[in-house]
Amino acid sequence: MDLILDTCALLSLAGLAQRKLSRATLNSIREAHGLGVSACSLFEISLKYKRGNLPIDPFKSPRSFWEEAIETYSCDVVPVEALDFSNAVELPDHHADPFDRIIIAQAQRLKSPVVTYDRLFVGYDVAVVS
Repeated sequence: MDLILDTCALLSLAGLAQRKLSRATLNSIREAHGLGVSACSLFEISLKYKRGNLPIDPFKSPRSFWEEAIETYSCDVVPVEALDFSNAVELPDHHADPFDRIIIAQAQRLKSPVVTYDRLFVGYDVAVVS
């Protein structure tokens, strides 16, 4: 897998995040041979939607948004493996967000860069495309 999108990157691609990805990052995404997104991102998106923090069309569910985004951006869903959880806990405590920690652990396991504009990712042993 060439790149893994973190949740904010997926939401940005879909036009649902306040921050936009840079032109260089968008070019990296277009040129990637394989684009992945963590399965835990659906959980994060669903929680954001339930809390009223995500402006998904009220006639769409988080699941239908997810399915459409996966198809639109030709993403492979990266399953979360059991060891990803323990590896995420063992990471240094630079980042408190459990979803991001899981994505970092997955990226380390797959040796794939992560697309994110979250500056906290650079404190980990993972390549970042921002």
